[in-house]
Amino acid sequence: MKIFFVFIFSLFFIVSTQGQSTPKNNNRSFGITLSFPWLNFYNYYDYKENISKNKSGFFGLGIATYYQKDKNKISFNVGTTEDLSSPVGIIDYSDKGQKINIGSTFAELIYHRTIYNSFGGIIGLNFINYKYQYINYTDHLPVLKRADKTLGYTIGAEYKFNKFISAALFYRPILGSFEADDYYRHLISVDIRINLELKKKRKINQG
Repeated sequence: MKIFFVFIFSLFFIVSTQGQSTPKNNNRSFGITLSFPWLNFYNYYDYKENISKNKSGFFGLGIATYYQKDKNKISFNVGTTEDLSSPVGIIDYSDKGQKINIGSTFAELIYHRTIYNSFGGIIGLNFINYKYQYINYTDHLPVLKRADKTLGYTIGAEYKFNKFISAALFYRPILGSFEADDYYRHLISVDIRINLELKKKRKINQG
């Protein structure tokens, strides 16, 4: 995994800098980003059946602060994701059968780089707290809850519709877990992101 991480980072850097000259305009900006990870895919450990499983669902919220200089951007992001069955955020309140709920809270430091026109790449490191909940309404068993804290890396791609709105795909596999296990987990999310610029500086280089 670590070799893969270094390879991806190196490839990303090489590709993104090919054929680019030093810009005459030195633009810097600070701001915040509102993110909506609407579609989420989880690889998680099922503590009821003691096996790894996959699940998808909808809804999430996040916020970030960022610093941008020309095509380079660094952001610190925090957020939460859920696994709701409806894309419009409708919660299933049924109390029949069995139900497994998966969610997460995360914090990550990521580097964004514009590669070609409106397309960009993303790479960084993350901390994720996965939340597992098993409910059995039929047999009236106690609710089974677990929380798994992990460290991992983030890679992704971003497309900018305009200066303020973009869509991004994030892949967050783990590098290691704080729990006494070695089970693999990941979070994949598709985000809509709104960038709000708070301060901008523009410097024109001489020569």
